[in-house]
Amino acid sequence: MRRSGVYATASAATVAALLAGCGGAKTSGKPDTPAPTLALRLNAMPPEERLTVLRDLEKKQPNDATVAFHFGNAYYSIGSAYPPEDNDRAFAYYDSAVAAYTRAVEIDSTYSKAYVNMGLAYEAWQKRPDARRVLQKAVEVNPGDVLAHCHLGQLEQSYGNYAEAVQLYRQALVLDPNSAQAHYNMGLAFAEQKVFQEALIEWQKVIALDPDGELGKTATENVRIIQQVLEASQ
Repeated sequence: MRRSGVYATASAATVAALLAGCGGAKTSGKPDTPAPTLALRLNAMPPEERLTVLRDLEKKQPNDATVAFHFGNAYYSIGSAYPPEDNDRAFAYYDSAVAAYTRAVEIDSTYSKAYVNMGLAYEAWQKRPDARRVLQKAVEVNPGDVLAHCHLGQLEQSYGNYAEAVQLYRQALVLDPNSAQAHYNMGLAFAEQKVFQEALIEWQKVIALDPDGELGKTATENVRIIQQVLEASQ
């Protein structure tokens, strides 16, 4: 797991698991179509098998935004599986993912989950200005989307815009006080600024909310490291 300073960031696997519509925090509440169980069915399949199922669905429902959305998720999953030294192949799949998410929002301009995932694909594709633009669009079309606020906050934080990031996390927590992702990100923002006591408070909340998940486990490790640092400084 990559480390930044004295704390560990969430891994790429966590980010993939928290793609909007792929588990994790509830976002826009937009129901999946054509059937409520579609996302669960697809998530249980390897990405290549998902693409086969989605192609069949697309023939029957060529203008279904959710089918396009899940195409994007499948392409993103394939791209994210490539190692860093194989960026060209990964970027080709991120390109396909962006195209699929773009198709989804062309069909339904209010589909904030598609904008969120498009932002993640752009960021993985190392196109951060585009990622910022579409994540801002996600917040604009659905101000109640918790995950949109969290991911936009992460991007602002990566630019060093801590005030903007913390404000976005606070907005996410107004929407959902029990968002482990928002509390985790807030802790990371505080830790990067060396406001360690506030970081500990946020990560203790993550541990209580997600004790068995990766965010909870990473927060536990971060708490341990920071407590050691604070004890050594006394």
